[in-house]
Amino acid sequence: MFWDNIPFLNMLYFVEDYRGKGFGSQLVNFWEKEMLKNKCKMVLTSTQSSEQAQFFYRKIGYMDCGSLLLPDEPLEIILLKYIA
Repeated sequence: MFWDNIPFLNMLYFVEDYRGKGFGSQLVNFWEKEMLKNKCKMVLTSTQSSEQAQFFYRKIGYMDCGSLLLPDEPLEIILLKYIA
């Protein structure tokens, strides 16, 4: 949970052979439905700007809403999706 009340998807990773087959979308969709059952209206996740995951999340309806820049690290993109 982010700020103790917004569900935050911390890590979703598939090895190369399982990417692009719809497993990630199915898993995130399941998680979002579970969050709806818990009366949540929005969810968050993040990915580094150097990773391809940012394009996956945008494709399934997430939008950029902020970022975090730590020393010697790529920009961390924060993504938001309204699910209610």
